[in-house]
Amino acid sequence: MKIGIDIGRVIIGGNGEDTFFTEDFLETPEVPGAFEAIFELPKAGHEIHLISKCGEAVENKSLIWLNYYGFLYAAVPRHRVHFVRKRHLKVFMAQALELDIFIDDRQDIIESMQKVITHPILFTSWEQTNAELREIFDIVPEG
Repeated sequence: MKIGIDIGRVIIGGNGEDTFFTEDFLETPEVPGAFEAIFELPKAGHEIHLISKCGEAVENKSLIWLNYYGFLYAAVPRHRVHFVRKRHLKVFMAQALELDIFIDDRQDIIESMQKVITHPILFTSWEQTNAELREIFDIVPEG
């Protein structure tokens, strides 16, 4: 399956003190459970795409952060990391990529995805998301 995943507050942490918009952005932690869950998906044969809405400065920081933590190339090749400048464009990107699943922490994005994605998942935690993924296919480990 082709799986799209948002970056901010789904992979890169945003709870508590948000250091991502400071010079210390590399100190921003991952969302708990993100790496373990996402690294398993390509091993099971799924194609992962990251889709994030942000400006150029945050795009550059995101790529640096993903590379610093070994996420780029290990879990998701660079050519599958996509950025859009306006939030509503995520749905068009998902449609163009022919995604089956999209995971995002924003209800409005999930609602817009329902027209083009078979399985939109509203992210609240990786524990909950893993449970939803297990309902779709039985390969995501507990955690």
